[in-house]
Amino acid sequence: MIGNKFRQSKRNKAVWAIHAACTLVAVLTIASLVFVLNRSVVEADRFGLSAERRLVANELRHQMDAAVQFQAQISFWNDTYAELAPGRISDTFVSEQLAGWLWEDYGFSWLIFSDADGHVSTALRDGLVVSTGAAGVPLREVDDLLDEARRRYDNALRNNDGSYTLDITRPDRQSLAPVVPGIHAVDLREIQGQMSIAVVQAVIPETLQVPAARREPVFMVSVRPLTAKLMREIEARLGVTGLTFVPLSQRPADSVHVSEGRCADASCLVIAWTPKSPGGFVRAEILPSVIVIAIVAALLMAFVALRFSSVFAALQQSEARNRHMAKHDRLTGLLNRSGFDDALAAALLDVKNRPFALVYADLDEFKAVNDRQGHAAGDAVLMAIADRYRLRVGVRGTVARLGGDEFAVILRSVSKGTDVSDLAAGLVIDAQTPIDFEGQMLRVGGSVGIAFAPRHGRTARALLAAADEALYLAKRRGRNRVQTADDLAAQGEAVSVEQAARRHAG
Repeated sequence: MIGNKFRQSKRNKAVWAIHAACTLVAVLTIASLVFVLNRSVVEADRFGLSAERRLVANELRHQMDAAVQFQAQISFWNDTYAELAPGRISDTFVSEQLAGWLWEDYGFSWLIFSDADGHVSTALRDGLVVSTGAAGVPLREVDDLLDEARRRYDNALRNNDGSYTLDITRPDRQSLAPVVPGIHAVDLREIQGQMSIAVVQAVIPETLQVPAARREPVFMVSVRPLTAKLMREIEARLGVTGLTFVPLSQRPADSVHVSEGRCADASCLVIAWTPKSPGGFVRAEILPSVIVIAIVAALLMAFVALRFSSVFAALQQSEARNRHMAKHDRLTGLLNRSGFDDALAAALLDVKNRPFALVYADLDEFKAVNDRQGHAAGDAVLMAIADRYRLRVGVRGTVARLGGDEFAVILRSVSKGTDVSDLAAGLVIDAQTPIDFEGQMLRVGGSVGIAFAPRHGRTARALLAAADEALYLAKRRGRNRVQTADDLAAQGEAVSVEQAARRHAG
């Protein structure tokens, strides 16, 4: 019983382990799918944000390059250089060449001509000439750019026997793009409350030859504001929303920004916008597939677990049947010799606390029935007797068929010897009761021998020999009777254990 419980416990643990393993696989599969989905969303958002940053940064640089090119059409022009020979630009040149188109076509809000020390000769605001004093405010905002443009100009200037040559790349006349000499300074600046592109460059001739008298250049300062209209155009072109310039310290928490200017303080303006979330699109597109795969994985693992459990249960049943068949007689279903030996050994282990009786029963005239009526009749007799013995003994003991027509009973409840004798007498009656087989009554008899443990033996060998000798005493006295090992001593017919054992074995 303990062994069965232990085996059942192992089976239950094995089944639980199979279910746990399949559940773990399903959970890991679903967790992997969720992880991959979330990772895809995160990576899509990261990639989208990185792409938007590059787009916005490239657009700002494009706007700055465009402002430089627009300005170079005036600052790198022979007509402008000639106009500045007397120190300032004439009103006629301003009205015919500068006023109007630089503002209307290119959006320059300020156009200032100044020397390196900041002395303004001509200033235009929104296409109109203004006083030189009015240009002081925007000029102070770009004084560092003025110094940088001066250094670039000086570094490019080469003395050539009293005159000077600018050592810069010669313009390509075949190119359609405006020529930019590359001695400018440009930056994003907040000028008069408006984020703008400021460009500073010395006015130079297209010949790149500078007379000694004009060694000190006149600088052209242009300011191109990034207006609300321009920002909306950029938004539409880039596909972003909420594009605006805000102080870095006041940037909305849900926005991103880039900074292309030289200002690094927290109060500096940066361009910020509300980023897109391509991860949301990825999630919406992939989530249904993930759910379907997760359900399929869960169902597959459930099917595998059920199939494994079914196969394992079938193996357990097969194992149980094999164990039962190894210990039980195929014909009668009683314990066989191996099962009986185990039951007897278990009873002897506890014989001090629970004495028991060993009953040997042997059918009389069975061979005659088997020979006259055939083996089928003999099998019918054995099965009928086995059923009767099993029913009579019930829960009081264990019944076994040792082989042929030989049976044994281990009676664990032996409060009185008369109870054992009465049960043994019942076994004789059961053997004598006719058995119906194919319309005829088969008749056999039975002899029974009894030995008591531990009185007649404390070992299986001694106890078996005593019960066997008592059985043969019953046969010698006429059969169909019950004899005990005590009867042997009373009649002086006891034999040695070794002799009985050899006879029993034979």
